Amino acid sequence: MNARIEKYLVAYNLVQLTGWFAAIIVLPFNLLYSFWIILFCQIFSLLEIFHAYKKWTNSSPFLCFIQTGARLMILYFSIIILCSIYLQPLNFFFTKHRAESIIYLMFASWCVAEIIRYTYYSTELLNQKLKGIVWLRYNAFILCYPVGLICEIYIIVNLFVITSLYVKIFLILVLIAYIFLFPRLYLHLLKQRKLKLNSNNK
Repeated sequence: MNARIEKYLVAYNLVQLTGWFAAIIVLPFNLLYSFWIILFCQIFSLLEIFHAYKKWTNSSPFLCFIQTGARLMILYFSIIILCSIYLQPLNFFFTKHRAESIIYLMFASWCVAEIIRYTYYSTELLNQKLKGIVWLRYNAFILCYPVGLICEIYIIVNLFVITSLYVKIFLILVLIAYIFLFPRLYLHLLKQRKLKLNSNNK
């Protein structure tokens, strides 16, 4: 890899790591501030689609697009939920406390997953192979991803209460996409986990 590209990727990963770390530090004290930091990180991560396209990373441009696009969409839905719960009660199942708790848990799972991911990428680019970071990278997602997914689906389902018919149709299509795409992504990660941990143990 070109030295300039490598330095750029190190800088990119360190900026992302700092952003996600700041988001999880702020999260217990101010959900809305954490939201804005996470939004910045997710918009910034659109660059990863370009990185994958240029083959600067081993990621798939399609999977990068799906993951980043889904996150940005969920963040948009989350701000709608956050605004709505302060203006009016949603329903019995989606009270203010429950809505905040679900969004908080989702953000926490995202932050943990991304802090581990960007730490792993940074150390790999700096040729610092830390077994503990490798183990976390290929094990933490087993819990973080399903927790995040359940929270995301909970938010989408509850948006049915405050949206129009056309938006409801869109949300149904989103849920169908989740059903088809999440297993593919999860199985891909499990396959990578098996390959990486086996080679790491040799």
